Amino acid sequence: MKNVIPKKLKDAKYRFWRNITITDVLIIAVWVGLTILFIFGFQWKLWIKLLASSIMILISLPLIITNKKTNLKGWQYLYYKINYLFSCKKYSKNKTTLLVPYNKVINDNYIATHGILKGTLKKTLIGAIKIKGFDITLLSSEEQILRLRDLQEVIKFSNFPITFLKLELPLNFDDNIKYLQKQINKTQIRYKNKEISFNQFVKITKQIKNNITFLKKELIKINDEIKTEKCFFIFVYGNSQKDLNEKILFLEDKLYKGKINCNTLSNYEITKILKLMWNPYEKPLNKTNFNKNKDNLAKLLQFKYLNIKKNYFIANDLYYSINTIQDYPLFINDLWGACLFSNEQTIIWNINPLNYDETKKAINSAIQTTQTRQVMTKSYVNTNENNYELETYYHLIDEVNGDGELLKNVNILFLNYGTNKKTLSQAQTRLTKALKEMDIKPNPLWYQQFNGLKGFIPYNNKVIIKKYGREMPTSTLAASFPFIDSGLYDKQGMWLGTNNMGNVVLWDQFKITSKRTNHNMFIIGASGMGKTYLLKKIINHHIKMGRKVIVIDPEREYQELCKYYDGNWIDAGDASIGKINPLQILDNNFIDELENTNSSPLSNHLRFLEQWFKTLYPDFNGREINLLTKYLKLLYHQFKITNNIDINKINNNDFPIMNDFYYLLEKEYKNNENQLLKEFIDLIATDFLNDGKYQALWNGHTTIKFNNNFIVYDVYNLFDLDDKKTNAAQLILMLNIIKKEVKENRFKDNNEIVIIVDEAHLAIDKDNPVALNFMYQMTKRIRKYNGALVVATQNIADFVENETVLKKTTAIINNSQYSFIMGLKPNDLEKVINLYKSYGGLTSAEKDYIARSVKGQGLFFVSGFERYRIEIQSNKKEKEGFGKKDN
Repeated sequence: MKNVIPKKLKDAKYRFWRNITITDVLIIAVWVGLTILFIFGFQWKLWIKLLASSIMILISLPLIITNKKTNLKGWQYLYYKINYLFSCKKYSKNKTTLLVPYNKVINDNYIATHGILKGTLKKTLIGAIKIKGFDITLLSSEEQILRLRDLQEVIKFSNFPITFLKLELPLNFDDNIKYLQKQINKTQIRYKNKEISFNQFVKITKQIKNNITFLKKELIKINDEIKTEKCFFIFVYGNSQKDLNEKILFLEDKLYKGKINCNTLSNYEITKILKLMWNPYEKPLNKTNFNKNKDNLAKLLQFKYLNIKKNYFIANDLYYSINTIQDYPLFINDLWGACLFSNEQTIIWNINPLNYDETKKAINSAIQTTQTRQVMTKSYVNTNENNYELETYYHLIDEVNGDGELLKNVNILFLNYGTNKKTLSQAQTRLTKALKEMDIKPNPLWYQQFNGLKGFIPYNNKVIIKKYGREMPTSTLAASFPFIDSGLYDKQGMWLGTNNMGNVVLWDQFKITSKRTNHNMFIIGASGMGKTYLLKKIINHHIKMGRKVIVIDPEREYQELCKYYDGNWIDAGDASIGKINPLQILDNNFIDELENTNSSPLSNHLRFLEQWFKTLYPDFNGREINLLTKYLKLLYHQFKITNNIDINKINNNDFPIMNDFYYLLEKEYKNNENQLLKEFIDLIATDFLNDGKYQALWNGHTTIKFNNNFIVYDVYNLFDLDDKKTNAAQLILMLNIIKKEVKENRFKDNNEIVIIVDEAHLAIDKDNPVALNFMYQMTKRIRKYNGALVVATQNIADFVENETVLKKTTAIINNSQYSFIMGLKPNDLEKVINLYKSYGGLTSAEKDYIARSVKGQGLFFVSGFERYRIEIQSNKKEKEGFGKKDN
């Protein structure tokens, strides 16, 4: 049996007929007795007395009938109404102070109370924890069970009162906007320092301002209503600082073990939340005002006035009503708490421990009462209901005795609010409808709003909890899992889009936390699913933030974006715009710096050239390579380049080129007519001189300039050549020079760098794995150079071609903090499933989502279990530089 909510144990009374209890019969009996005594006291004829008595008895029947609107029986309605009529209903500002149980702050994290609401001078300390929600439905069924068990342990072993609070706070992007405004200032400084052109300055500033406007006006609203984010808190109560500290540490430890992210709130944050509970749209409490009144919190948290009505109250120019739950279904679905928390209302969920022995006695008493009802009833419907109720109690006994289950006293309160009575009524109607859809019966607390208000304040008001509470097993409470939310709100993040719950996703690729340890990203998706569109968003953001972006573009997708930002576009296929001199030594050895060893730039480059020449001429044998290396070394010495020279101080034009190498070989041949040397001379002359096939590409000084923050290596023409050797050799040089930029960028003021490799499968070659090795090594090392590598592919098959390739691909994914998996064909999806096994795997829900995804949708991995189903979105101005295809 799953997710049982038994009837309230102390209310398991004998019912004479339908919902008529012993209490109801006694009330009617008293009424009838008093009526007869009163009527028969008159000197009337007997038939008149009998008639009058009959009429009075009939009049009394509404006293025991439940009113569907108020969920109260007539006698209860009268009782609460009389109490209401004789109670204080209007409170001035000074008097509302008495309703605030909070006194002053204690240390950094706690608040002290003064006990006024409970009518006692006993003080209590209050602390709070903020919970980061996540979408548990994305986990596998096995993982979901584990997470629910972890939450059950949190609730089960918390042998002290706790209160859950769900608060819908309006989206606030003030921190994001401040960050963007700083970027505008930095852009102005970069322009004044002539680091960027006027056009770059104009375009970047325009794009950042568009971001700010979008965050301020459009992103925070939907259909003219302000968007909100769900915030979850747990309030904890203690008798002393030591007691409260131990409880909070216990909860944090249990929550972290259950992979639920949380953090302890400061007393300023707690006070701010206690104030926002009543009006989430109010301007948050500022730190200055808090510091002034931290020893008199009632002054900060009091209402300006309070006016209690029969089923609502007015305070601070807003209309409120508080509801609770009258009755639950006997059996309830998983994630029922998430369904409750999906409503717009602010929700308080009190959970209190129960005495173990008294609970067992109460269950036993409830069983006996239900069995008595079973014997007495003749109705098949009532018999069936009693059977279900008995089954529930027997199950509870088995759980309590056999599995160590515990019951908790649970009380849930909902706060509706509106700017007037009409909007309040609409909110109330929406709540009632939502609860009825869950087969939950609401209680609108007619004539009890003041009691509801007192119970709503996080204070562990035992009177309210006892009155409206319901005993629940911890397994049912855990299965409720109310903390479902999947928004991402990084304070320096780019707007990526919205998730399946309609929440905004603001993602900062360079944010470092305990669970976000690098900046790399791996993107997979079938052709036409939106990979390039996503990459353009990412590039666009990093350019605006002043980061250096280098793109390897095999499909000529980024030429227009490069032109828009006055970037440096390099056609790597013909070197007409940017040439790379293979004989130029580059300071790109990561190992030297990381291991703090002496750099040997010449020796390193000679090893590199061995690899490069072997790529072009795979038939070279060891003797030929050794001889080639010998003369290359001699060439560098002639140019006075040794391992002891600072390579970074040598200009591009001071390095030898292939012409120089040819002349040296000719000179050496005159002194030594070696046949192999003669073959080298002919080879260099044929391929690198005299309009040879490699002259345009590689005979000349390096002309690529890196004084631009946006560089696109267009390899479209290169990959279009049906010459794998040329492709590989040019790719080696290109990646070599990118490594140099990554290393050098570390020492610049604005030192974040992003390398983008689009359509990476085109660069994968099992016979010449230079590109794969580059990506493999870069994912491991670029973090230490304040950089990020983003790899995108549509053909995952090339990444799993053989064991060697698969091993490195798996390492690339494991070293990539972020992944984005878009729509895939069935065969590719199976390969991806296997690839991600070591990264936590894909659940059936995630597989189904990927299989059904349309263009622009994908599964976004932030960390092992932090995943989002996202639709990529952009506004019109953001897409200005994307090109016609994506505009």
